[in-house]
Amino acid sequence: MNTLQMADNIQDYDAFLTLFDQYQNFALSTHINPDGDAIGSELGLYFFLTKLGKSVKIFNTDIVPPNYRFLPFWDGIENAHSVGIYRPEVLIVLDASTLERIGKVLSNTLHPIHSLVNIDHHATAEAFGDINLIIPTASSTSEIVYKLIKHHQFPICEACALCLYTGLMFDTGCFRHSNTTAETHRIAAELIEIGGFSPDEVYRNVYEQVPVPKIHLLSEVLSTLQITDDGKIASVYATQAMFRKTKTTADAVEGVVNQIQAIAGVEVALCASEMTDRSTKVSLRSQGCVDVSQLAAEFQGGGHARAAGCRIVMPYPSAIAALVQASQRYIDPNYMRYGN
Repeated sequence: MNTLQMADNIQDYDAFLTLFDQYQNFALSTHINPDGDAIGSELGLYFFLTKLGKSVKIFNTDIVPPNYRFLPFWDGIENAHSVGIYRPEVLIVLDASTLERIGKVLSNTLHPIHSLVNIDHHATAEAFGDINLIIPTASSTSEIVYKLIKHHQFPICEACALCLYTGLMFDTGCFRHSNTTAETHRIAAELIEIGGFSPDEVYRNVYEQVPVPKIHLLSEVLSTLQITDDGKIASVYATQAMFRKTKTTADAVEGVVNQIQAIAGVEVALCASEMTDRSTKVSLRSQGCVDVSQLAAEFQGGGHARAAGCRIVMPYPSAIAALVQASQRYIDPNYMRYGN
């Protein structure tokens, strides 16, 4: 099969539903360092496919973060290093803008017999699948999975509803980001009714289960705050020494960038993490005047206009300096003419 599908209406889901009906054996995967939408969308699709009687396995490079371990079947997700060469009939990659984003091991060991399917909502997503369902106007990949299931006219089960709601909530920033629409709220309302869960319960699991070591790390990271002279770019960083001191890992940095973004006058916020291989993982946020997905793409990353990320193969001081300079160019196109 060699079909390219850039979907912008629900009728474009037909090719996917035909595929789901035609084959029996599926594998699912998502990007490294999976977030709420990545995990929510793949678990939601897992429950849909298993209810259809399909054989489904989920393989991820990184483990499920503790704050998502309230989701059903999270412990059924298999680790990349346990796979070996695996040949499902269909491989479905969710929420990953490139195939490489699922991790080097998985991208080299998961070999679908019939079709590679790509489901994503990032504007920077590559059409790397045999079939691609890329909808940049969707709030989340979980929303796309919801619409697939609804178009199939198959009942959404309680477990599926909880997973999809979690993905929807996360990728809309608890329904406050610009990708939140009236339709987003209607979908959320239906998922709540189906799942019978409390939105407060989901929020508390995702955001209010902060371990003490993470608070200690937050103190260390915030002490590195730097703001450019014009007040428009703010950056912080976390080092391996900080992780050792606080007995945490780079996963504990998640969410810190949102606090930096909240500083009055800041247009672009950067949070850099020194990785064990001396590369630098960076989360970027924007108030709207800068499309940080394009900024991240300059460093082989991606994401959304207001929330993106990248991994740069250079030490964190150099990575931050390069991103700050690039950010200044996005904020003021004349910046590079000033001799900086």
